[in-house]
Amino acid sequence: MLITLTIIMIEVKCADQRIAQRVTEEVEYEQVRAIYSSVDSPGSRLAAAYGSAATVAFCLLVVGSNIPGPLLPIYRDRLDLSTVTVTALFAAYLVGLVATFTVVARTRLPAYSTHMLAAAVAVCFAGDLALLVGVDTVAWLFVGRVLVGVSVGLGTGAAATIVLATRGERGRAIAATGTLLGSFLGLLLAAVVADILPGPTTTVYYIHLALLALAAVALAVTHARSRDTVPHLIRGSVDEPTGFPVAEAHSPRVHSPRVRFAGFALGTAGWAIGGVVVGLLPTVVTDMTGSGSILVTALGPIVLIGVACIAPRIIAPLRSPVSACAIGAGAVLCFLGVWMSSLPTIIVCCVVWGVGQGFAYANGLRIVTAGLQPVDQGRIASQYASIAYGFTSVLSVSTGFVVSAFGMVTGLGYAAVVFVALTCTTLSLGYRRWPD
Repeated sequence: MLITLTIIMIEVKCADQRIAQRVTEEVEYEQVRAIYSSVDSPGSRLAAAYGSAATVAFCLLVVGSNIPGPLLPIYRDRLDLSTVTVTALFAAYLVGLVATFTVVARTRLPAYSTHMLAAAVAVCFAGDLALLVGVDTVAWLFVGRVLVGVSVGLGTGAAATIVLATRGERGRAIAATGTLLGSFLGLLLAAVVADILPGPTTTVYYIHLALLALAAVALAVTHARSRDTVPHLIRGSVDEPTGFPVAEAHSPRVHSPRVRFAGFALGTAGWAIGGVVVGLLPTVVTDMTGSGSILVTALGPIVLIGVACIAPRIIAPLRSPVSACAIGAGAVLCFLGVWMSSLPTIIVCCVVWGVGQGFAYANGLRIVTAGLQPVDQGRIASQYASIAYGFTSVLSVSTGFVVSAFGMVTGLGYAAVVFVALTCTTLSLGYRRWPD
């Protein structure tokens, strides 16, 4: 874990150097955005429609990435998989995701976000097909998971760039809100379809393929109608102003390296929860309760992501240190729930974790991307997610190894220690420096 945190620090420093190289472009771009914000035109409405289609497409990519979560106990029993293999299957998605994020974060690919998003939908389509074939072959399940990871990696940077360019500052946290909403819908869709419809490991993928096809058509139509507007908004070109309000004339300032590092750590802690809850808890609850209902075994992940989506809309905004504390407290509750074999305690843990995650991931993203232009927003959003998902992969696989070697209680105890340590690190980095 120390190595992972060191890598995070190096990545943040590299990002700071890249941002510094573009600082002279900030003033010019803000002037462009100020010009665009003063006019309402048909071009702006067409671009907004494309931004909405991009948001829906991105959510569907994340939906696809979360469909296998509730199905992991079925795959385990049908293919006779070990706990390590189950967690590796979950982490295979993260491998494709992090590799893609790394490429996007280090290149200018977000400047071509419209093409990236279309490619992401196509790759996700291929991933669903591989997962369909993998019903009886574990190798194809791994292929499908990696492909879906690549699609979400491409889609995150692309959507972050497009939505910021077409919707302004309101779209800065789309990579966080879209990820949480898509995760919740994917978990719920898989659990409900697996429980009430025939073909629990196939029907849900056919439904998702149909939704992806509709999203692809919507993207193609809206892009064709806004092709003269969106590229200028993404690149900040002043050659042919389109009159669309990209954002407010005054964006938030870029925070200091230490505060940005705290933002990365906060988002990492928030998202790593999913590695335990989605990748491991369904199997834990299956063994604990003996229930054959997918809705019951997937209740933890559904509650977690559902609360994470709802909490920011019904609770007064939590400051970053409070959300970090909720993550540490949830980890302790999770350990106690498994230790006592208490499903209610596990559900309470997921509620607490959901509140922490709902604010932590979005707050961290806002901190690390504050004041950035759309293309840099896409790159840093990809870097942010790369670090968060990379840590999640390490934690989920290592927890799976501990569970296989020493048992479920010891494994969840190990995860709790890691979360508490990460929470303390986050609080120390942001102490007296958190932005309002």
